[in-house]
Amino acid sequence: MKLLMLFFVLTSFFDISFSQRYNALFNFGDSLSDTGNVVISSLPYGVTYFGRASDGRLVIDFLGIPEGIRLPHLPPNTAKNVSFRRGVNFAFIAAPALPFEFYHERGLSRGLWVNASVHQQVDRFERLLPSICGTPQGLMSRYRKDFLSKSLVVFGEFGGNDYNTGIFGGLPVSEVRSTFVPRITQAIAEGVEVSWETSVRYLESVGSKNPCVDISSDPEYYGPRSGCARKFNALSWYHNALLRRQLNRLRRKYPAVSIRYADYYAQVFDFAMNPLKYG
Repeated sequence: MKLLMLFFVLTSFFDISFSQRYNALFNFGDSLSDTGNVVISSLPYGVTYFGRASDGRLVIDFLGIPEGIRLPHLPPNTAKNVSFRRGVNFAFIAAPALPFEFYHERGLSRGLWVNASVHQQVDRFERLLPSICGTPQGLMSRYRKDFLSKSLVVFGEFGGNDYNTGIFGGLPVSEVRSTFVPRITQAIAEGVEVSWETSVRYLESVGSKNPCVDISSDPEYYGPRSGCARKFNALSWYHNALLRRQLNRLRRKYPAVSIRYADYYAQVFDFAMNPLKYG
């Protein structure tokens, strides 16, 4: 019962139509969905799941199993001698949404170690597509358009590594909010838009997580009901509000594209508030 309930939670907040048969699944993001682009060999990581940072399955894995959209597990973009015909994963552990230059300019590059921003992941996607479904011109152009119009893109989570870099680098949360959040949500929207220009017509965008942080002994620091740090919750709320605003803008601009928003924050917050509900 617990396993079935967990699977329902993981898949239901993506709200994907399981009756829709997709040609391929393309994923972009950070450690929450990296299935092996960054390999970690020290125990307990990767004992049963291919050297990934998680030794268990991730949310993206559940989208490919028979109960999901009936696609095989996504191979990482860096995999050798594998087929990407049914999809590929461009997510990297520790990937920031913004390019390294943004942090170098602010003296915040010390904690960065994986240079795989939104734009770099989308660039990898564009360079790989001709080997999967042909080029936009020539004899394969109609096949490419039809193939991608029936493919699914999952975009995110992005932003957690950026916010951690700023906050642990000594910036006040107010500055991270005003400087980082608009740029990060804009970068996500730009990456989403580039993926659509390849003819993809189904997209799932994932909001920010991190709803509960415990770093102070001052009771006033925390919400009275949740027990979670107020200002970090507010940062996640603001990120997700701006991301939804960007997605609404894109919905108006691209009415033929099916866009869905997956709310990690609300689900994880519900886990924290109602642990007995989930076993």
